[in-house]
Amino acid sequence: MKIAFLISAHTDPQHLLRLTEQLPEDSEIFVHVDLKSNLQEFRTVVTCPRVHFIEKRYDVMWASMQQVKFQRALVKEALSFGTHFDYLFTLSGLDYPLWSNQRIKDYLTQHKGQEFIQGICMEHQQGIDAKQYQEYRFLNNHTWRYGTLKSKFRVSLRKISYALGIRKKLYITVDGQHYALYKGADWWGITSELATYCMDFMDNHPDFVRYFNTSFCPSETIWQTIAFQSPFASRCILSEGAFTRLEDYTPLTYIEYGKEIKVFTEADYETLLACGKMFCRKTITGKSDKLMDMIDEHRRNG
Repeated sequence: MKIAFLISAHTDPQHLLRLTEQLPEDSEIFVHVDLKSNLQEFRTVVTCPRVHFIEKRYDVMWASMQQVKFQRALVKEALSFGTHFDYLFTLSGLDYPLWSNQRIKDYLTQHKGQEFIQGICMEHQQGIDAKQYQEYRFLNNHTWRYGTLKSKFRVSLRKISYALGIRKKLYITVDGQHYALYKGADWWGITSELATYCMDFMDNHPDFVRYFNTSFCPSETIWQTIAFQSPFASRCILSEGAFTRLEDYTPLTYIEYGKEIKVFTEADYETLLACGKMFCRKTITGKSDKLMDMIDEHRRNG
């Protein structure tokens, strides 16, 4: 069972070191460090030869196409590495494994071929969740920081255009083909075959990709939209009904959202063990150390 871990990092090099040391010893790890961050700080701390810092880096702003770009860069590095990986997993640099490495590999062996990417069709969704995707996010390719005048202008443009009835459709039509919009999360595990299919699809359908340039959080929709309308759809995890919470669409990663993502501590230990998921997010050096020590002991015991 060969696994490639695709990690997005922007802070806490010490945690990245601890995370990478805990991942399966025969895996390869590809890391994108946000262009705003000091890459050398990460390189100095994380020196394992299995960890590959990719050269192509992006100035990442949440909910923009920059996230899709670094995802694609990571996938490209893994697929061209020279090793056939059974699975490619996306992780944040502040994730941590809850299962032992043997349990991870055994589980993937038992479920080999399943795609651990989850999504829900947004085409007929209603309310605020649908509205987010009906709004045109003009100028979303600019990495203007939130709160600046340029960012406020962009927000105003989005609100005004929506009020005037200028709405994005919750589907894409490319070459006469209808593609419903699917929503999921950034955290998934897919086979190299599905990853290759998605990359080729994006390379060969620029009009399809262009739709997401003005979409909300395209990194949580573009992969799902392709996967659920591909030959691999039956292997993916389809949710039905009304959209609920983003954390309900992370099949492998346990997350708690409030106004922001919760930082886990030792007080969350039992909750994390009971969640049944492979990873948790998020853990931070100086705040989650005792928790991670407890998790390490649990993982050593299988």
